Amino acid sequence: MVEEAGKGDSGGARVLESLLAALGRWPDIGSQARISIEQWNSLSASEAKAYQDSSISAIQRVAGWRAVADQVRELGRLRYEPAVATLIGLWEGCPVQPVAVAAAHALFSIGTAEARDALRHGIHDHEHFGRFMALKVMFTDDGTAWDNVCHLFSEECLATTAGLTAAAEALGLLAPWSFTGTGPEWHSETLRVLVSQDHRWLDLCVGLRDHESLGWPARQVLKYADPAATGPALDAARAERAAPRRASTGRSLRPGALVARYRDGDHRGVWRDLGAAAHLDDGWRAEAEQVAVLTMERVARNASNLTAALIARGWPVSTEQALPGPAADVEDRLRQLEQITGSAVPPALAAYWRIVGTIDLVPRGTWDAPFPPGVPEQLTVADPLEIIDLGTAWSSVEEWQEESAEHHPELAGPLVVDIAADYLHKANISGGAPYSVWLPHAGADPLVREEVHRLTFTNYLRRAFAGKGFLRLDQQDEWAAYATTADELAELTGWLESVEYEYLDF
Repeated sequence: MVEEAGKGDSGGARVLESLLAALGRWPDIGSQARISIEQWNSLSASEAKAYQDSSISAIQRVAGWRAVADQVRELGRLRYEPAVATLIGLWEGCPVQPVAVAAAHALFSIGTAEARDALRHGIHDHEHFGRFMALKVMFTDDGTAWDNVCHLFSEECLATTAGLTAAAEALGLLAPWSFTGTGPEWHSETLRVLVSQDHRWLDLCVGLRDHESLGWPARQVLKYADPAATGPALDAARAERAAPRRASTGRSLRPGALVARYRDGDHRGVWRDLGAAAHLDDGWRAEAEQVAVLTMERVARNASNLTAALIARGWPVSTEQALPGPAADVEDRLRQLEQITGSAVPPALAAYWRIVGTIDLVPRGTWDAPFPPGVPEQLTVADPLEIIDLGTAWSSVEEWQEESAEHHPELAGPLVVDIAADYLHKANISGGAPYSVWLPHAGADPLVREEVHRLTFTNYLRRAFAGKGFLRLDQQDEWAAYATTADELAELTGWLESVEYEYLDF
């Protein structure tokens, strides 16, 4: 064994010497420090592009980087500890990405405390691979996986984007990473059985199953874990969800008080009070439904006034497209939705579908045709208002029903009802998830999800009407990515100022 170790050391020394010589022959490509999610999110679009371009440029300028990556991998295979300092330098600063990746794998293979610490520090890297290697270290540290990883789920960590990302990817390691003809596959057997062997992971995943960011990965873990462990826990969670809840405002409500205040003009104050009631009892719900009707009647007038003003200035939609009115089957759909979810549709949403139905200011007719002259086409990426009717959104309901039938009902997650395409799809550009609301929602005014401003439904409408039908007028710094010039931006601003309509506060 001593002789073999000596051979490994001498072989490692030769490989390290050859690696350093090869690196010394590289042109001056500089270094590229790894950056965190927080740092990445603070970059402008041009700064982010420059960061990415530097890695591409480095690969193009360096001949023989594949041989260097092979040498790095060989040092890992030999577990040559004297190479750790060099490998850390490559991992933390080499702009040739394949070499940096090889260095990370080599550090994990060598496994000294210094090597593992260098990888562990990548838990908040903006690149997925850095976070993956950090988690790989944490889950294989001495002690239990829970003790090593549970801090990622603290309130402090989950209060940041970086923390949520790390927590989601930690859960991802407990779910299958691929599916083959023989079934799901995990990164390791230890990770596969973790939920069934340590109830703390089971309790965590059950508790997170409806979380806005972590719900989906938590449900994936539960979906493929041992049903003998997950079944009783999910049954208990379902029973708890079905338990009656009281309105949580802590305030009594005199019948008609909110309606009177709303009629007197305290529109936003009334909706703030309704929003404070996480669970509406019968009295609060009756009041909320009346207020919602008054609100959506004003929304319908705003929609009519704004649509007419936009069309008059040449915006390429028709009144028939933009405002087709409520669907004929809306009452049937609302009743079905209440039966499916076990809860009445939130008053703001139900009143919208009953009174307004659809608003569609997306100029889809121009996707394969010229844009009207004098009308700023750049506004297509400013998120023109769209909220579809319940019948059009019904495919979301059917998909959720299928998921509920296939697995434990608690694993279907909230019913995600799509209400609009995201702003890029509206501009005929491949984009993200549709804007949606989650049901059941026991309050009056659900959050519009997947949309950058994170507004309740009524506030989402307010923002749209304040922006004359466009929700992302505050995101103009990103429009440069779509070749919007300063002159075009000035033209766009002037055109919007020329759109005048009578706005009713609601």
